[in-house]
Amino acid sequence: MASVDRLSNLPDAIICHILSFLPTKLSVSTSVLSKRWSSLWAHVPVLDFESGESTALDIVTRFMQLYKVQRINAFRISYAGRHDDLSKSQLETCIAVAILHNVKELRVCVPVLPRGILTCETLVDLCLRNCGDIIPVTDTVCLPALKTLHLISVKYKSDKTLVHLLSGCPVLEELTVRCFPTWVCCHITSPTLKKLTINDHCKVKVDTPSLRFLKLENCVPLEGDVSDGTLDSLTEAEIDIDKLTIMGLDVAVFSHYVLRFVSRLNNVKYLKLSSLLDPNYSFSFLPSYTKFHNLTRLELNGDGRFLSYFLANADNLEVLIIGRVKSGMWLLEQETKCLSSHLRAVRIGGFGCAEHEFELIIRYLLWNAKVLRRMEIYSSRHDGTDLKAKFDERISLFPRGSVACELAFH
Repeated sequence: MASVDRLSNLPDAIICHILSFLPTKLSVSTSVLSKRWSSLWAHVPVLDFESGESTALDIVTRFMQLYKVQRINAFRISYAGRHDDLSKSQLETCIAVAILHNVKELRVCVPVLPRGILTCETLVDLCLRNCGDIIPVTDTVCLPALKTLHLISVKYKSDKTLVHLLSGCPVLEELTVRCFPTWVCCHITSPTLKKLTINDHCKVKVDTPSLRFLKLENCVPLEGDVSDGTLDSLTEAEIDIDKLTIMGLDVAVFSHYVLRFVSRLNNVKYLKLSSLLDPNYSFSFLPSYTKFHNLTRLELNGDGRFLSYFLANADNLEVLIIGRVKSGMWLLEQETKCLSSHLRAVRIGGFGCAEHEFELIIRYLLWNAKVLRRMEIYSSRHDGTDLKAKFDERISLFPRGSVACELAFH
């Protein structure tokens, strides 16, 4: 039976939509398929000139002049060649054409920041990567529609640069900052921002009263660097601070800042925390009145002392995930509301502590979690050996406080 060309029978709009998922170079190559396909590439609403090769800007410029779409949904361009070979005028021509076509999403990876980007009124999503000095504070920033901004390996002239940039984004909702220079304070000020991700060893100041999601990697706001009300709307946080010496702080001082900051996350529903603190620093310095009444899901890595802290102060915790927790855990003697009436699922694995501590925490949770429905245990220490079978069997015999609890070994 003869094959049927179903693709060519599709409407032009659907074919152009399919082509939009391909790099533009491949999209253009379809022009040789037939006369009908010869110009379809010029109507694709997404232009993607990102590749591992150095993009030839003269080719991109000529392509843009033949482009027939009135509105560009996304324009992505990267330049991997030598800085000296870059034609700034050609680059700015490409960006100017994209702006004239009312571009919504722009992803730029070039060593210099083209003019016109920071005054584009149609941009909704902007990603700048490996750009040179982003802007002088005297330049105009006007991005009235921008909701998502990613700044990766971007150079800043001073502490005021980022503040100035954000001041021109009145409806910004999502911001990601990566590879921020350590000598500059990452000062985030935005009344509309809902999602913030910062990944670097830098000083952080935050004033974002509408924030719902926060992710910090190897940085932590110091005391006084989080404005009042900034964390009140926060529902989800991922805090990854595994290095004790970031920002040149004394280990004890750093531990103090981390604990104080964690105590201010008391409104979150979901928390992922990975941190190693000074083993000599006491958790008793934390305010005794701090409660995490909204917290229902907790994932812990690093300092084992956080486990007891949250079991005592997160009364409504339902899901607990314990990853590579180091030694230092101490278990509660008194019964907690979390264990007696709310904790329903536990996943344990990748312990970085001694095996007897590993078994101790399993035994403790199995007995004290009175409404626990399922516990999953991941242990790779004895994979493929009789020791693994004996380990599983030994754990299976531990007494359980919940008759409905199921054990699963991986």
